[in-house]
Amino acid sequence: MTRTQRAFNKNLKSLTTTKTKTKTSKTKITITQSRKKDLFPYMGMYKMPYRFEPMPEIADRLNLAWFDEHYGEERMIDHIKKHKLKSHQYKCYVNYWWLKERKV
Repeated sequence: MTRTQRAFNKNLKSLTTTKTKTKTSKTKITITQSRKKDLFPYMGMYKMPYRFEPMPEIADRLNLAWFDEHYGEERMIDHIKKHKLKSHQYKCYVNYWWLKERKV
């Protein structure tokens, strides 16, 4: 078998078999419900029921953050993805009382 024939067979074989090794590192983002009202100081005039809290190892890079009621969860997830954080580097909370009020 000639070298070009072997290369052709190898290419044909790689085209017909699927070798998909996609590296997807999806970190599960957990948002904990919190009943502590003092974690959410912006629940009076403004509705900021989502709280992002960085752990001490990254506290020098990121501050506490509160997200609004309309797109807060999506913005918090985008914030985590933007900074490429792992689940042990932050804590996310949602106001339990706001969730309860919203579902009723």
